[in-house]
Amino acid sequence: MSARMYRLTTLSALLLGACAPSTINLNIKSPPGTNLGRPMYMLVRQVDPKEYANEAYSEVADKIGSPDKTVLHTAVIYPGTIQRFQVKPPKEGAMAVSFLFTAPDGNWQLLLSPQAQAAVDVELTVSRILSDSAPAALPSEGGEAPAAPKSEAPEMPTLPEKMPELPKFGAAK
Repeated sequence: MSARMYRLTTLSALLLGACAPSTINLNIKSPPGTNLGRPMYMLVRQVDPKEYANEAYSEVADKIGSPDKTVLHTAVIYPGTIQRFQVKPPKEGAMAVSFLFTAPDGNWQLLLSPQAQAAVDVELTVSRILSDSAPAALPSEGGEAPAAPKSEAPEMPTLPEKMPELPKFGAAK
């Protein structure tokens, strides 16, 4: 590799590294029925994206009792709460956020890239991650938030002034 190419590679690595946030704010929304109403563990760890795709639930769950150097943060998630955590991202690799549901049914973990946003919102449901996203940007000072679409309610039928008399069955004699 030429000296010029080496400098360009080093410079681009420094610039990319400077783009990564120093901490990532995780905002976890857990409705009352999450995990069948029981607390559960959340595990944040450094991962290799290629290995992450092939990890078994049991392998990840074992790291709660025996954390290794890849574990960045653990917490108990309580149903019916919104909990916020600050996590320092790893220097290398990606970051996985895993939720150890009692009976996972669908997506139970998510992968954050090394240049992840400064905040991530995660909404949970009974036994899986419902959604994850960066918080929506606030409108600028001069701009207004978009108006909600208008919809008209269907017209209700009118009742007759006098209801017809219904036949009586089994009436007393």
